[in-house]
Amino acid sequence: MAAPRDNVTLLFKLYCLAVMTLMAAAYTVALRYTRTSDKELYFSTTAVCITEVIKLLLSVGILAKETGSLGRFKASLRENVLGSPKELLKLSVPSLVYAVQNNMAFLALSNLDAAVYQVTYQLKIPCTALCTVLMLNRTLSKLQWVSVFMLCAGVTLVQWKPAQATKVVVEQNPLLGFGAIAIAVLCSGFAGVYFEKVLKSSDTSLWVRNIQMYLSGIIVTLVGVYLSDGAEIKEKGFFYGYTYYVWFVISLTFALGTLLVCVSIYLYGLPRQDTTSIQQGETASKERVIGV
Repeated sequence: MAAPRDNVTLLFKLYCLAVMTLMAAAYTVALRYTRTSDKELYFSTTAVCITEVIKLLLSVGILAKETGSLGRFKASLRENVLGSPKELLKLSVPSLVYAVQNNMAFLALSNLDAAVYQVTYQLKIPCTALCTVLMLNRTLSKLQWVSVFMLCAGVTLVQWKPAQATKVVVEQNPLLGFGAIAIAVLCSGFAGVYFEKVLKSSDTSLWVRNIQMYLSGIIVTLVGVYLSDGAEIKEKGFFYGYTYYVWFVISLTFALGTLLVCVSIYLYGLPRQDTTSIQQGETASKERVIGV
């Protein structure tokens, strides 16, 4: 992986951090609102599917610009997408895991207060650290492990005597919500590290890898739509219950993932093939957002 850009100022890095933090907070609050409002409740599985479609279209557009000509663009798709079923199958693993994670986020925010969700979901950090050690043979310093355990302790203390939840118009099941967060945390840690390992295993373009993953993701999420809400969607329609707030949540899911990738590329450069760094764990972990 390329070294960080030296000409990037600390102020710009803080600005990027602040923007992504605000967007993540807005996403959580907005998603919570859409799952607890008194209007017709939309199908969360369709929202996840639409997000995958938007991300696929964006990746295709960026790949077209990256290749520079229509001929090279078609050749890249033919070689890396249509002609690589094994690679598509490889990327279907994180697609399935991310689909589960995104649906669990909707389920968790349907049953937990936004603040409780936001704090508890940070357990994805120690989970990602553990997956990094196990899957990438990376070592963490004692200070890093202490920080991880302090984060876990902080989450525990926050939940020890939680604040009174806001009143909502839907019945909630906190146990189900925490179970959904646990699954989302595990999915987030595994999928992020798995995708990083795939990126480091070859010099294939990041956008080609994204196209491979999003194609699999669309198939996986469509299957989830059919199995979970197929009968109701056939009766009420695919976009039943959609409001401006729902589209706002979808746009935030899409924007968060896109912004994170773009900032990572700008600050650190594109990942490249480096077997030694995979074995020694010298590269920084990047995680895709719901998408986040």
